[in-house]
Amino acid sequence: MVCMVIIMTFATMLAMADTQADFNRYIKAYNSQVASHQYVQAAKSVAGAAKACAEAKNYDGAFKLVTGLDKIMGERGVSADSLPEAYFYTARTRYALYRKMNNNAQAEAWLQKMGTYAKKIDNTAITNDMLFTEAQFYYSVGRNQLGDRCISRLIRQYETAKDYKAADTAYQKLIDRAVSSNDARLVERTFENYMKWSDSIEAINADTELGKVKQEMAESEAEVAQKQSTINSRTSLMIIFITLFIIAVAALGMGAVFYQRVRAKNRHMKRMAEEADMRSAAKSAMLQNMSSTMEPALDKLDPEDPAVKSLKGYVKKVEELSAVDSAPTVDNSALEEVNIESMVNELANEIRPRLRKGVTLHLDGTKGMVKIDRQGVEKILAHLLDNAAKFTPEGGRITLAYRKRGATSFQFVVTDNGPGIPAEEREGLFKAFNSAHDITEGDRLGLPICALRAEKMGGSLTLDPEITKGASFILSLKS
Repeated sequence: MVCMVIIMTFATMLAMADTQADFNRYIKAYNSQVASHQYVQAAKSVAGAAKACAEAKNYDGAFKLVTGLDKIMGERGVSADSLPEAYFYTARTRYALYRKMNNNAQAEAWLQKMGTYAKKIDNTAITNDMLFTEAQFYYSVGRNQLGDRCISRLIRQYETAKDYKAADTAYQKLIDRAVSSNDARLVERTFENYMKWSDSIEAINADTELGKVKQEMAESEAEVAQKQSTINSRTSLMIIFITLFIIAVAALGMGAVFYQRVRAKNRHMKRMAEEADMRSAAKSAMLQNMSSTMEPALDKLDPEDPAVKSLKGYVKKVEELSAVDSAPTVDNSALEEVNIESMVNELANEIRPRLRKGVTLHLDGTKGMVKIDRQGVEKILAHLLDNAAKFTPEGGRITLAYRKRGATSFQFVVTDNGPGIPAEEREGLFKAFNSAHDITEGDRLGLPICALRAEKMGGSLTLDPEITKGASFILSLKS
């Protein structure tokens, strides 16, 4: 234990030393650049120094650095009109500081100023950086439409010139940057937009630049595989000669074992990735076929026909199931503190108009705060309450309860005294496409979708086996 404390203390000291070294390096560069009137480079150096201050929680010092440069440029007659690029980077630094401080109001104000300066600069790289920064901010605060609009503007310029290769590369960079910034919501939204864009381009022309890029990637992978085979052959020859040295036999033996394990693990991972790609491709093909084949045919039928309505609803549910299945696991950074009472009251107000005569909706223990994926939880509870409203007879009772089950575990329970679920249907209740049935009597995909959403949040959705008069669904989660 003492050794561990010493090691952790030493590591902390090293990190502080590295931060101080970075700060000194940026300040030295900044002083030199200001002296030689290189204000754009000075603004970039101030950004690095301010970041070092922010890592040390010295936000006052960080803001003073940026304010100091603005003051120097103002005194020397350098305005935002004459050198907007320098003011763009100082505004970007302030935006980053306010984001780190979780002050979204101020961050958005400086984001707008960044946009003003970016328009004056009229530089493609800065414009792209500005659009990505705006998208990242708007997705992080739940304003997805604005985030989508920023990414669409970025891609539109390539589509206008029919430069699909550049557009595809831009999407890949957006996804990579979202992954590197550990922003799960931005990764999900960007990848979703990329898949929609990719499908639309492939539908227009099978021989697009995107197809050529994929072909080039395939050829590159084949070339890499060939080179890897050559390297492996040469490595084997080297191992044969090296094994002649008796002293190195033991070391080489251990190295060979380790090498084989790595290769086996890589082969396994590659096989899993290929299988996942095949499943994903199959799902995409299925959805595309359903959309392009079924929907045009259904549109020609009577839209008021119950069977047509059921088919259209079924197609949408299948698409939703596929989207949830392909979505990544909910990241802890995406969770938010939610007032339970406020959330369940909103859900209750939405469901009450659909209750039969005399049916009461009771809320039990729904007070306090909890850290959850609010959107995902609301979708599950809304579906469970909607089902309860459909099957609870007049004069019946529905209960939505919240229960703490441990320091970080809790449950939402939706119970009704309707007809219940037959024993023979309980086993496959949460499995999609479990049995043949008439979709006009229900698509039977709602509960599988809810169960899959719960799984993506690290939880589960189950049916209480003790309740036979009616039904009781338990959503178990961890904060």
